[in-house]
Amino acid sequence: MLSQNILEKLLNLPDVSTQRQFLESHISALDDDLALTLKEYADQFLRTDIHASLKTASLLMQLPRLTGNPLHRALGLLAEANAQSIGLGNYQRAVELYNEAAQLYGAHGKHVEVARCQVGKIWALACLGRTDEAVSTYEWATQVLEEAKAWQPLATMTMNMAAVYSRLGDDARSLEMFERAQAIYEQLGEAGRSGWALAEQNRAVILRSLGRFEDSIRASENALSRFRRLGLKVEAARAKQNLAITYFVLGRYNEALDLLGRARDVFQADGRQRDTARIELFISDCLLQLRRYGDALAKSEEARVHFDKLESRLEVGQAIVNRGIAYAGLRRFDEAIASLTEARRLFLEEGNAVLVADADLEIAVVQIRQGQLRQGLATAEACADVFRKRQLPVKEAQAHTIGAKAAIRLDDIDRAQQLANLALRLLADHHVPALEFQCLHILGKVDARSGRPSEALAEYERAIEELELLRGSLMIEHRADFLEGKQEIYEDAVLLCLDIGQPAVGLDYAERAKSRALVDMLAFRMDLGIQARSAEDQPLVEKLMALRAERDRLYRRWESREAALETGKSLDEIRHGLQQDIAGKEQQITALWHELLIRNADYAQDAALWQVRTEPVQPYLDPDTVLVEYFMGRGELIAFLVTQTNIEARRLETKISDIQRFSRLLWLNLRAVPRSPASAIDSLRTNAEGVLQRLYQLLVAPFRDDLADFQHLIIVPHGILHYLPFHALHDGGGYLLEQFEISYLPGASVLGYCTQPRPSDGAILVAGHSHHGHLPHAVEEASAIAALLGEQPLLEEDVTLSAFKDATAKCRALHLAAHGEFRPDNAVFSGLALADGWLTTLDIFGLRLNASLVTLSGCQTGRNVIAGGDELIGLMRAFLYAGSASLVLTLWAVEDRSTARVMQLFYRNLMKGERKATALRQAQLRLVHATTAADAIYNHPYFWAPFFLVGDSGVF
Repeated sequence: MLSQNILEKLLNLPDVSTQRQFLESHISALDDDLALTLKEYADQFLRTDIHASLKTASLLMQLPRLTGNPLHRALGLLAEANAQSIGLGNYQRAVELYNEAAQLYGAHGKHVEVARCQVGKIWALACLGRTDEAVSTYEWATQVLEEAKAWQPLATMTMNMAAVYSRLGDDARSLEMFERAQAIYEQLGEAGRSGWALAEQNRAVILRSLGRFEDSIRASENALSRFRRLGLKVEAARAKQNLAITYFVLGRYNEALDLLGRARDVFQADGRQRDTARIELFISDCLLQLRRYGDALAKSEEARVHFDKLESRLEVGQAIVNRGIAYAGLRRFDEAIASLTEARRLFLEEGNAVLVADADLEIAVVQIRQGQLRQGLATAEACADVFRKRQLPVKEAQAHTIGAKAAIRLDDIDRAQQLANLALRLLADHHVPALEFQCLHILGKVDARSGRPSEALAEYERAIEELELLRGSLMIEHRADFLEGKQEIYEDAVLLCLDIGQPAVGLDYAERAKSRALVDMLAFRMDLGIQARSAEDQPLVEKLMALRAERDRLYRRWESREAALETGKSLDEIRHGLQQDIAGKEQQITALWHELLIRNADYAQDAALWQVRTEPVQPYLDPDTVLVEYFMGRGELIAFLVTQTNIEARRLETKISDIQRFSRLLWLNLRAVPRSPASAIDSLRTNAEGVLQRLYQLLVAPFRDDLADFQHLIIVPHGILHYLPFHALHDGGGYLLEQFEISYLPGASVLGYCTQPRPSDGAILVAGHSHHGHLPHAVEEASAIAALLGEQPLLEEDVTLSAFKDATAKCRALHLAAHGEFRPDNAVFSGLALADGWLTTLDIFGLRLNASLVTLSGCQTGRNVIAGGDELIGLMRAFLYAGSASLVLTLWAVEDRSTARVMQLFYRNLMKGERKATALRQAQLRLVHATTAADAIYNHPYFWAPFFLVGDSGVF
């Protein structure tokens, strides 16, 4: 036989022709031992390098031409069959290869070797849906191997059969088989170490299905440790994958996504497309729980296409289920039912009753959401029966929880209580907060409807604690998406508190209802910048930066006419194509940024951060200040009035639909102003005041008398109210701004962080960029303000990204007059146009400020995407996170002459020592009360009302 060194040299030769020549030159050493050694190499590579495994199998297939021994070909066929099945998921091809190898052995009377050929074939048959054939094959092959005392292949085949039973949904039998395989591997000693680890890894899967989560985690960790010691990186990646899925079931989504991402990297590097597709399918499970339905839909559809090509019907069905859940989340219910029904049919054909019930349970969810409550309840109950018979307590609890939701909506209180309690009993030994908070919420509803408010509030508190446990364990940027659709529990708690006369507790729940991502960022100084925090992160950061550079290049081309001149196509055609390319790059950037944040979200594993602690607001209020925090719940609008000494709540008799209607009318008026001649502006102003009066009556008039003793209002809007200029609301005699100083907060808990001391000295950065001449008054504005402040401005081509970033850390204030763009499709890329690119929300997360004031006088700099938990995604949140105490922002596209006027007046007032809120109010009132013919046009709110102050309103 060839020596070890020469054998390794053979395996490293670049191509088949060179290997053949090498073998011919060593023909005397070509024997059975060499063939067996090559087969062992192929199997080892199977777990670490699939391409090397296939290459070694090909080398084995060449031996018979030189040795004249056809059984060497049989070994090659087995090696390739294993690679096709285990490594690549090409099951049909694998079965053909296993059969051909068996025929060769059978022709030479090698009956034990024929049985060995069935070891891997069993799993391939099951994956093709030929489970009866797999079972019968196992039975006769087992008898042959036991008689021959061929323990190694018997252990492996037993483990494969255990996986088949798992595929059939018979987890109890599967666990028994895995433990039987482990016992055989234990007897084999050193030779059974890797096999034992594989069995342990698979045990972890079954233990998870049976609800034995701690046992499952331990088994995954045991397997991972063993695989690492053996240097089996692919199997180690699979152990991470299994551990991730267990974390997913327990609601530990961040840890799940982190492990899945790291496992995917290993599979991709090794060319394991099937394993990579399975990872993407598991990631889509997490995305569904985070309510990122669009992303989940894309991933599940990609996985479906891949598994369809591999004829892997079970995985096809699972991908279709996820597609159906995503459709339901997007309220595309007909498509959801069609997908779930299709998956159900596939699972029936596979003979997997558990997966059929899984699909049925998702159908029940859709039925309930569509109002088919009795049908949904019956479907959920039927699923619970299936899960109970299969001893799957967590799945059974899930079915009872869904049934309880239908029952409570049917006002069948007794049935809802029975099902919720049954689910909680099943979960007593399995802490699954994603289900427990729903059951506790239902029990709270039961108590509330039964006239037991104290008990109801206690149940709501327990439910909210479980929900906040889930939220707190997420990467910070996932929390808003996760809370979408889960506000009902907070709404119930707030309204119950008002019913029993506890407004302060109600306000606390209203604040807890927010996603609180910004508050957590400020409280714990979380780092959201794009930077490598470990060597493992560096390739990801480099990829991110390359994508950023490419996105910026495409954006510059989109803004210019160069591309059209180069191609001869119309500008519209070119820009449409570039827009699609830019959107694709932005999606990739966002996904990679999230992956980087997931990898470094250590805070999500810190139990101290799981408990939401609302920040007290009253200590930060002056005696002349009242904070008005709005909260929408169950179709009601509540206004909490918070002063230094008191907290009250007012339930406004206001229809949300009326607010929406008058908001639309206001925005129609505002959009009409820049398109209208000067002669029409006065009429538009009269119309706008009428709409603003109606909004005043809905939002302020019910508690106006409570504001009489105060000079300063802090407005904390909620939902669509974030898009309204409260300072422009009109009582019929004047604007609210004429009666009060007004500032805003995204949430009351932010106030304490905004009022922390900032340096009173230091430079003020003033920058102005005209956006290629489209905003000439922006440069004029910046020059005038810089002159007022005694600063040297950055203008036009000097306003670069690097110059801006370099100056920000040293400044006590920033003023940027530039074109702004609000991106509702992807708020991470909302930003301001500078000389050499865009300063986006993502860039601002990388800044470190200690500024008393940031003024962004561009268009729509204060517009935000309102995400789940009332989280505002946009420039405001980014600058507050970066360290600004206050911001002056704009709600809509501004006119640059009036903007320059307001800003100059604002800074003159600041230089006189006025408070920030006072300075902005006085500047705006100058336009409100302008009487000269040239300036009267500015009386319309379009010109003065887009500007608003967020955060600290005190002295600059």
